[in-house]
Amino acid sequence: MTAQAEARQLVELIAGPVRLGENVKVALARVAQLTGLGDRRVRGIWNGEARRIEAAEMDRLRQVALDARTREDAERAYRTHLARIQAYRQALRLCVEEHAGDVDLGRVELARNPAGSVDRSLDRGAR
Repeated sequence: MTAQAEARQLVELIAGPVRLGENVKVALARVAQLTGLGDRRVRGIWNGEARRIEAAEMDRLRQVALDARTREDAERAYRTHLARIQAYRQALRLCVEEHAGDVDLGRVELARNPAGSVDRSLDRGAR
């Protein structure tokens, strides 16, 4: 892959999907702002007009693209985590609704052993 092709691919990755109501020019301006390259330079890379890509430019594009990928991965993991939490909440809600009438919590009493003291399994050795 040539440097020009790689640079264009990196610009695409950094730009990400064009947002609703946004045009390519705005997305490329966002790339220019993130990378510190000029608007015209980014448009030249995008359009395949750049004859050469300097090493510093390529390094900057690679770094910002890596940051964008890392951010996307973190956002994807976060959304997955939120979906799992929502599924757990829904499962717990169904479980509670399913057994809501089974136990009257107002009438539950602590079990007493024959000596009359309260039986607490966690306090076995603390007499």
